[in-house]
Amino acid sequence: MAILVVGGDSVNAITERAYAGGHGCVEHWSGRKTRDPVKAISRKTPAVVVVLDQVNHTLARKVRAEAIRRGLPVFFQKRGRQPPLDVTQWLVRIA
Repeated sequence: MAILVVGGDSVNAITERAYAGGHGCVEHWSGRKTRDPVKAISRKTPAVVVVLDQVNHTLARKVRAEAIRRGLPVFFQKRGRQPPLDVTQWLVRIA
């Protein structure tokens, strides 16, 4: 069960909180690679976090649409430099 984080340069804070909450690993797509919009969200992904720092509109739209189609919660964060996301609290709310 890996949380998908799209965008942002460093996802260490999100990774640490996910491990601390017992939610497994974090899969990170940088959002800068040309192949990122072609990737598919893994079936084992419980939630998607989109860090809007350095993510193009096409990728953000595609990830959001696929997550909604699968019934996955999508969380948005303005920038990676903001206070770390408490992903564990989000996942407790949706579980």
